Amino acid sequence: MITDPLHIAQLIRRKFNNELTEEEIYALQKWSEQDFRNARLIQELEDEVKKGMNTQVFDSFDSDRSWSMIHKKKRKQFVLYWSRIAAVLAVIGIVSFFVLRINRAEDNNRIVESKDERYKNDILPAIKGAKIVLADGTEIKVNDNVTLLADGSIATKDKTVLTEGKSTTWNTLIVPVANFLNLTLSDGTKVWVNANSRLTFPSQFSKEKRQVKLLGEAYFQVNKEANRPFLVETDGGNVEVLGTSFNMSAYDEKAVTTLEEGSVLVYKDGMEQVLSPGMKAEMLDNRIDVQNADVEKALAWKNNSFYFKGDNIVTIAKQLQNWYDLEISFSKGVSLSQTYTGEISRSSNLTEVLKMLEFVSDLDFKIDNNKLLILKNNKV
Repeated sequence: MITDPLHIAQLIRRKFNNELTEEEIYALQKWSEQDFRNARLIQELEDEVKKGMNTQVFDSFDSDRSWSMIHKKKRKQFVLYWSRIAAVLAVIGIVSFFVLRINRAEDNNRIVESKDERYKNDILPAIKGAKIVLADGTEIKVNDNVTLLADGSIATKDKTVLTEGKSTTWNTLIVPVANFLNLTLSDGTKVWVNANSRLTFPSQFSKEKRQVKLLGEAYFQVNKEANRPFLVETDGGNVEVLGTSFNMSAYDEKAVTTLEEGSVLVYKDGMEQVLSPGMKAEMLDNRIDVQNADVEKALAWKNNSFYFKGDNIVTIAKQLQNWYDLEISFSKGVSLSQTYTGEISRSSNLTEVLKMLEFVSDLDFKIDNNKLLILKNNKV
């Protein structure tokens, strides 16, 4: 993957001066496929040219001056990859629309004005987004659901191929806080991946088994194959199925599996249990604890709901932290063991969730940018 901003700018200049070689055409095409913003830049430049932008601005490119500018900017640690490209493009005279548009995409400001004057600001809910890290370290950013094709290639919802597949390649889908994504694996298995999670998967499964690794939370709708089991590995324990639907939460070493349909085998350190629908297994250090599950609650996140039922404020805060990318603190007097019950759509802005929690609790909340302070409401 091309990462040198100077090289990228040179290719862009050569493209619009019709000077690209076949090798350079391929290199620029691969770069544009690595990130939706890359492709958008090329498209917007083409649109500007069609509208009559003078292509002579590309002839004014001064590589020595650009290289000097890049080195000066590199000394500032806060200057990011896109900023360095913008610095080069500034020299060729097209930064006027490029920088503004890229910065808007980078900013993605989720902190907005609150409609309720009690809160200093509001925060928008999570959006679709993730990055896929390939075996060679290449990172591909995605903002919509992705599918692994039968040949191991990774494609977007609209069938745009992001990268060619290799049968032995392991990839990692990283879904940061305030994001979520759905993934269809090469066998047809569908995976809903929650915020602050990562899923490691091969481009193509082996003939003997289908194996993935999870850190965080995901819901699996496994395509049934009688002779090729599906395995999910976590730090806290593992699951083996043939074809079923289940949720697995493994944000730490305590893995919890909730079965919706079919049958699963959960196992860890020589211990194992078989689950039936409506059951859950919590894999602890020295045992596997199996009990009836509240399936509606366990799958609420996948169905786009916050469903708090007998949860303490610490548990609730963790969900809010992952979904809204918050820094959360508690004031003295807040009970960390008292439980609360309430339900609201995860499409809600943060203040709407807080007002619901205020209604069902003795708590008060203060927002300052992405910082949330939870207090005891002494007026209740």
